[in-house]
Amino acid sequence: MSPLTNRIEASKEKGFTENFEVTSATSMVNYTKDETYAPTDVMIVNFYRFEGMSDPGDSNILYEISTNDGKQGILVTPYGPDCPAHIADFVASIPQMEKQHDGTPPDTTHAQTPMDTTPLA
Repeated sequence: MSPLTNRIEASKEKGFTENFEVTSATSMVNYTKDETYAPTDVMIVNFYRFEGMSDPGDSNILYEISTNDGKQGILVTPYGPDCPAHIADFVASIPQMEKQHDGTPPDTTHAQTPMDTTPLA
């Protein structure tokens, strides 16, 4: 199986069982439940990027998504220049995106460097 297929299966095992599709810059649907969501109705819990070994056009990103009504599922889209504009616009409008490691947010405190405000002599 491909790494993407393996990740889809792992996401489903974690409870992300719905399949979402972005239909416009302002809506995403869950066809199996006949539900529509706006960017403000969803949160990206985690995401995984996959790059094609020989063809950059094979690059994809899998988003694990939680909705405001409690649904959890995945959205798989092309990544980079092959991503349709309406999908990129929808994802960019999602107010909350959090990359997690083993179910917990990463510790990013080391990435924050205090600014030295000492005046130069």
